[in-house]
Amino acid sequence: MLTTLLFVGALFTLTNAEFTVRVLKEEDGVVTGIFTDSLLLSLPPCSLEGQNVSLAYNDSNNKSWILEHIFIVPSCGNMTGTGREGHLVTSNIGLYKVSDLASGTNYSFQYHTDLEKSNVVTASTRSAQDYSGIDTVLPARSGSMIVITVILSVAMAFLLVALTITIVLSNDED
Repeated sequence: MLTTLLFVGALFTLTNAEFTVRVLKEEDGVVTGIFTDSLLLSLPPCSLEGQNVSLAYNDSNNKSWILEHIFIVPSCGNMTGTGREGHLVTSNIGLYKVSDLASGTNYSFQYHTDLEKSNVVTASTRSAQDYSGIDTVLPARSGSMIVITVILSVAMAFLLVALTITIVLSNDED
């Protein structure tokens, strides 16, 4: 029964989607499309040029957000611009950076334009290690490291004393 519901739900989503959107990956020419607190989404096709785009997304806890009129779909010749709140809309591939996401969380995204909507894209942000859990203490010294350090220190002191004596004796003979 669950398989049938998932299949029908996916089919229903695909039949209502009028254009596709995806999370950008290395194959798309970006270093990565998934960060600990943000994701890079592809832009709607340039055939929707001039239309306002809104983004609806929710997390795995069913908390949802709607960003109204975040950018206007650029023309195919001009894929650069700035969306709402300074989000970058740029590059030949066209991308939109969704920021301020929680680390290690699953999200579902869908664009809405004036007349059409996109498919639903699911993605998850990367998990980040808490910085306070990083061990910054120097490791303990082994006995051999201490012996080598003492020998080198004594040898350096001996060389400095010998150099000083050599300089003093060489000036007395003149």
